[in-house]
Amino acid sequence: MISATRYSAIAQINRQAKLGEEIARAQTEISTGKKVQKASDDPISAARIAELRRVQADQVTWSRNIQTAQSVAAQVDTQMGNMADIFNRVKELTLAGRSDSASPADRAAMVLELQSLRTALSNISTATTPTGQPLFPTDAPLQISVSSTVRLAATAQRSTVFEGIAYTHGTGDLDDVIGTAIDAISTDDATARRAAADIALSDIDVAVQHVTDQRAAQGVRAQQFDVAADTLEGVSTQLAEERSSLEDTDVAAAIMKLNAKTLTLQAAQAAFAKVNSNTLFDFLR
Repeated sequence: MISATRYSAIAQINRQAKLGEEIARAQTEISTGKKVQKASDDPISAARIAELRRVQADQVTWSRNIQTAQSVAAQVDTQMGNMADIFNRVKELTLAGRSDSASPADRAAMVLELQSLRTALSNISTATTPTGQPLFPTDAPLQISVSSTVRLAATAQRSTVFEGIAYTHGTGDLDDVIGTAIDAISTDDATARRAAADIALSDIDVAVQHVTDQRAAQGVRAQQFDVAADTLEGVSTQLAEERSSLEDTDVAAAIMKLNAKTLTLQAAQAAFAKVNSNTLFDFLR
């Protein structure tokens, strides 16, 4: 009889201890907001959470890369817009210098402005990002990783943008166009100047179209990074939702569980106290 009572008491104590541990764990889950405190709580979920944490860290890197690429692409687009403005102005000056009404002094002033525009074009070709990288690399186009398997070009190679342009009289670069315009306007003979200016104007139209095409191609590159950013955002949202479902505490459910366990423990403690308050004479009666 006494042995049975002792074993029953030990069982009740163990049960209450287990309830106390479950209550403590529920309190911890509520206070920390995390239902997996250590790997032993749920080994499978803990392993998946660790994997998700690693992938999310990679996502942060890809996101920063995309932001950098978008910034570079925007700088390139701005510079290409400046190039378009340069050649539009070159055309205006060439047309004005072609006219018989342009005096030698006027043409000299035009030449000075064309030389300034030529310098501005050269500066654009060698422009760099805030980190010192060329906007138009002389070797391979700038490639930026947007995922573990995908790399996208943020800009074009310098030779693609500024060189290898097919004019009516042969292949040249953008700088040649402005040089041709300067030579035309500098010609004193009116007839020769008009003929040279006509050739220069034809080249300028080709250059303007080339810059327009290159700017459109740059727009495609920029759009690819926008798409990559949207894709990354969607994946990041999915990863965050999955991790939350595995790791985060359902506070409402945890509170209900805590209350139920607390009531159970209180009832067990009360029953245990009442049973063990009896003396040996109570059992013998």
